[in-house]
Amino acid sequence: MARNFVSEILPDPYPHYEAWREKEPIWWAEDSNGWVLSRYDDVFNVLKNPKLFSSKGMGDRGDNAMPLPLLSDDPPRHTELRAIISKAFTSRFLNEMSDEIDRLVEGMLDDFEGQPTVDICQALTIPLPVALISKLMGIPFERKDDFKRWSDALTNTASNQTMEERMPEIMAMAAYFQSLLPDRRSGNEDDLISRLVHAEVEGEALSDEDAVGFCMLLLIAGNETTTNLISNFFNYAANHPDLWKELRDDPSKVDAAVEETLRFVSPVHWVARQATADTEFHGQQVKQGELVYVIMGSANRDPRKFDQADEYRLDRKKNDHLTFGHGIHFCMGALLGRMEARSAIRGMLKRYTSIGHPAHADNEPTHSTMLRGFHHLWLNLERA
Repeated sequence: MARNFVSEILPDPYPHYEAWREKEPIWWAEDSNGWVLSRYDDVFNVLKNPKLFSSKGMGDRGDNAMPLPLLSDDPPRHTELRAIISKAFTSRFLNEMSDEIDRLVEGMLDDFEGQPTVDICQALTIPLPVALISKLMGIPFERKDDFKRWSDALTNTASNQTMEERMPEIMAMAAYFQSLLPDRRSGNEDDLISRLVHAEVEGEALSDEDAVGFCMLLLIAGNETTTNLISNFFNYAANHPDLWKELRDDPSKVDAAVEETLRFVSPVHWVARQATADTEFHGQQVKQGELVYVIMGSANRDPRKFDQADEYRLDRKKNDHLTFGHGIHFCMGALLGRMEARSAIRGMLKRYTSIGHPAHADNEPTHSTMLRGFHHLWLNLERA
């Protein structure tokens, strides 16, 4: 009987993950044409071994519409591409961004001050990461609606659209970044796009195609994961008022809340790799060239790794979740995303004694198996 990866994990993946871990730690998904791995050790071993499990061409798998630099590259090209951007994410830079993030959060909270009910996604969790990545890339935040719409089309998270329906938005996104390249090449700015167009990879400047693809990756990576992280936290906290009270009583636990949210309700649930040689998991041969889907959202709930894995706990001593990946593809923006989440949570905690879901709220989760969060999430707010 044919098994389908996508249909099994929408809308609630966790019961399926548990069954897979216990009964089928590896199985073949007909719809995705690849093997599914769900246990922590298996996922970790695939992510840490890029020679045996290649990312080449993986950027066009799953919900993505096309291959993107870094996501679909192996060393040595991956190493050189990553170095272009990683130089921007220094400790000094991150410290400087802390005040900017707090300023953005406070401004957005001021904008809905006095409203008893708010769509927290539209008011905060979507515009905050978009504002920050816009600043870093040197693109106008005023076009935030375009940026978000384009990102959703590229990742197929806003609605269950066909590729044909999504392609006009994706092409508009590519055309926009293409239009920026000449001015950035002739200028001397220090934004991320300028760094790209002045950089060399394998001794040559990036082609327009690679530069545009890189810009598209930066935009989606800079907003999708962080938006989902923050919205997932607020959704969980709205359903668990004791958590909100605990964090208001002791704001030092916000860091633990961010990490536990990343583990417990992962904003990124899986990635794909391609086996470069025959290998084996749990007695099942994986042949060279076959795809392997590693489910971080399941690995993060594996009781073999985490005590009380299906409980949300702020007192977790060690939280080695795999949400940001592992090894050479570990997310470069992880620290920045954590900073944004901490600032957003602390800002809300200072202002509101409680949050909750209004009756019959028109909440909208992402329409994706890979990226999981919310596009619309309504909250009742009780002012401190």
